[in-house]
Amino acid sequence: MEKTTLRARRRDGAGTRAARRLRRSGQIPAVIYGAQEDPQPIQIDTREFMGLLSQGLSENTLITVLLDEEESSERVALIREVQRDPIRGELAHIDLVHIDLTREIDIEVPLQIIGTPVGVKQGGILEHRLYEIEIRCLPTQIPDHFELDVSALGIGDSAHVSDLDLSGYEVLTEPERTIVSIAAPRVIEEAVPVEVVPTEPELVGREKAEEKVEEPEKKEKGEKKEKAEKGEKGEKGEKGA
Repeated sequence: MEKTTLRARRRDGAGTRAARRLRRSGQIPAVIYGAQEDPQPIQIDTREFMGLLSQGLSENTLITVLLDEEESSERVALIREVQRDPIRGELAHIDLVHIDLTREIDIEVPLQIIGTPVGVKQGGILEHRLYEIEIRCLPTQIPDHFELDVSALGIGDSAHVSDLDLSGYEVLTEPERTIVSIAAPRVIEEAVPVEVVPTEPELVGREKAEEKVEEPEKKEKGEKKEKAEKGEKGEKGEKGA
């Protein structure tokens, strides 16, 4: 279980304008609540918090919060929510929940998939359906993650919550929930060309078009024939004279 220390200061200002001023000065507006205490508005140094995030700070990390230059504190918290600006992606607000280390809490723990399934090597497709499970335990017993080895899964096989080694924890997620499954490879059949038979209106239209093409040809042939006949009559008249 990860542990870390976070320094913070109490803040008096509230509202959107005060929060903007804090962010411009390199501070993140935050609040810490829980453990039967009133919510306490605080502010956290942006660089310090970003540094902790880069080191793996997560929602399951126990945080010892030091307020106003405290050297030590029994105030332990978990990150409940980290809000970001939807456009710029900058940190906008942080919610911390102060917890009692002697009381169990409900918390979601991420699942880590390890190994390459036999079915994937055979061409199957791994479908990941569940990424975390909910458990109930003492804050000091929160695991970083649960591992699931999927190496033995073949095509058509699946792994469920009940397949995890969760001894020592009260699991709140349904045991029959599917975590991963190996689907058969998708075969794309080549489309066979189908001859399109024209409908009756299309046939009629085509026949009329052919008639229009034939009419000039017939007319031209008729004119040539008529000229030829007149020419023959003229020749016969000249011979008779």
